[in-house]
Amino acid sequence: MDSWPILSWNIRGLNRVNKQISVQELFRKNKIGIGGLMETKLRGKKIDEFMEHRFPNWDYFTSPGTEGRLLILWRKGIANMSILEDSPQLVHCQIRLVGHKTSFFVTFVYGFHSIDTRRSLWHDLSRLSLSVKSWMVIGNFNAPFSVGDRTGGCSLDSSELVDSVGWKSVAKVEAIKSMGSYFTWTNNQDGLARIYSKIDHALIDEDWLDVFPQSVAVFQWEAVSDHCSCIVSNISLKSMGTKLFRYYNFWSNHPDFKQIVLKSWKAPVQMSGLKAIFTRLVRLKHHLKKLNRDWFGDVGLGYHLALEALKTAQFQAQEKPLDFQLQEAVKEKATEFNFHEKIYHSFLVQRSKVNWLRHGDVNSSFFHAFLKRRKAENSIVSYTNDNGLLVDDFKEVVSHFTEHFKSHLGSPSSASGVVD
Repeated sequence: MDSWPILSWNIRGLNRVNKQISVQELFRKNKIGIGGLMETKLRGKKIDEFMEHRFPNWDYFTSPGTEGRLLILWRKGIANMSILEDSPQLVHCQIRLVGHKTSFFVTFVYGFHSIDTRRSLWHDLSRLSLSVKSWMVIGNFNAPFSVGDRTGGCSLDSSELVDSVGWKSVAKVEAIKSMGSYFTWTNNQDGLARIYSKIDHALIDEDWLDVFPQSVAVFQWEAVSDHCSCIVSNISLKSMGTKLFRYYNFWSNHPDFKQIVLKSWKAPVQMSGLKAIFTRLVRLKHHLKKLNRDWFGDVGLGYHLALEALKTAQFQAQEKPLDFQLQEAVKEKATEFNFHEKIYHSFLVQRSKVNWLRHGDVNSSFFHAFLKRRKAENSIVSYTNDNGLLVDDFKEVVSHFTEHFKSHLGSPSSASGVVD
């Protein structure tokens, strides 16, 4: 099988038999290959008993730090799983599906309930982001990422977003394309006391879309928990054809550009002729992509940070109009802002398909990531059949939609008359 969905679910306790059966059925129905269960409240022998009775052909991981909070399980024989790090708020894994050379990273999260105690989670995730590619972070963060992530009760305060939004910008991750429920938790109160929040998330880096361009997360309510389950499906490692490489003119403005190119090109290779040229070009491509990622990075974030720095400098200079140093600081921040504004303006212009043909060379990694996300969002990779099962097999999806449109559009026919 080419695809083994990944599940994340805050089950709110697994001591009851009905909850254990619900988990078992959810895994079976959706053909889950790897799962992370949060707030299991199972400890010691209870974990062994649960796995023996409900998942006898599965491997699992828990530790003194995660016991009762996070339980990671995976089907035997389908994945090589390496647990790289664990703490009370996360389990970080490196995964390679059997039969494939490409590995990827998944971090299962169960965040603490208060802003202060969650700060170590953001610190750990920021540190992890420096050493991973093809990375997904999934689970119950117990934290929102935007002002629209709660309805009912008290409105979200900006202080609740500072840490989560800050980490998201630093780690350069985005929410995966999703289906199903937007909100993922409810307090199950009646009437005006009812609150819905989005605190369960699935986020990915840009490299994830390179390997798994058709991934989609499905959030659905389950009867035995006040949290939605999250299933990331269609994790296909099939070849998607040759990946395009685009050269951006503004790279040459970097002071180290020429040195990077020459150093990469002059490095020896163990072949000759056209094969040597091809190898050098592939190697140079990776060096240029790293330059783009490290130097230019997130264009939107750079613009907004430069704007805030300019506003702060202007405010300080306004309070002390005779302070020469403050006036010079305003000029310095204005120059920096103008630089970021030009790049950001190019990004906004390029969002238009019409302007893309005129300004295609003036691009950034941020805009390139935007295009990949838009392609993923516009693709149809699965459907729910009449029995309520999620179908993500490519051939079945194509056949389903082909037959659907045939029933509406009819079949081809020849002309029945002659036009004079």
